[in-house]
Amino acid sequence: MNNENKGIHATGVSSRAWAMLVVVCAINVAAHLWVMPSLPAQIPTHWGANGAVDGWGPSWMASALGALPLALLAMFRVVPRIDPKGEAYRTSGKFYQGFVIAFTLFMCAVSWLGELTVWGVVPAVGSVNVLISGVVGLLFIGVGNYLPRVKQNYTLGIKTPWALADPENWRRTQRFGGACFMVLGIGLIVMGVAGSVLSSEVVAAVIAALAFGSVGAVYVYSYLLWRKSQRAAR
Repeated sequence: MNNENKGIHATGVSSRAWAMLVVVCAINVAAHLWVMPSLPAQIPTHWGANGAVDGWGPSWMASALGALPLALLAMFRVVPRIDPKGEAYRTSGKFYQGFVIAFTLFMCAVSWLGELTVWGVVPAVGSVNVLISGVVGLLFIGVGNYLPRVKQNYTLGIKTPWALADPENWRRTQRFGGACFMVLGIGLIVMGVAGSVLSSEVVAAVIAALAFGSVGAVYVYSYLLWRKSQRAAR
């Protein structure tokens, strides 16, 4: 067994990491329930591209959002067990474990935006887009950096039909896709900062163009690799 994979559970995450994340998520839910009686009837639940609050909801939604990381963690636990290529999660080094830890902690932090805005810790205008876009951008950069290490599977990674059909296509698609993810992450960070001076429509359009452009480029690249391999086989 690769030394990098020692201690990794069959689900791709070590037992210690699972236990730590369950405790963190449980504390997160309990803390939301504890502060709920002190919240006003309506709390911020959505922010526009310019960072301003543009959606409100009942206070119990904060606790519901607080439970979301725990539900996602349960999903992350189940997915490797039902994926026909589940062994790939364990043999992909610590990529899946790092992703699960980072994403779970990120969701726990995001679940507090409503309360933090009510308490005045996070301004109601202007800063949330920078914070969220920056963190999501860093997450994309991190995923893009490790994506080439992901082994072929049916759930995790960039799953074009041609990549799923050919291990070499998969390897090269993940490598190219990782670069696209990193570019997208940098773009999100830049647009998060620019959102304070640009209109929300412009920010949304640029982010959508980056996202769809990245996905389209990866699919075209994977398809062209497949076409090239088909010609070579003739």
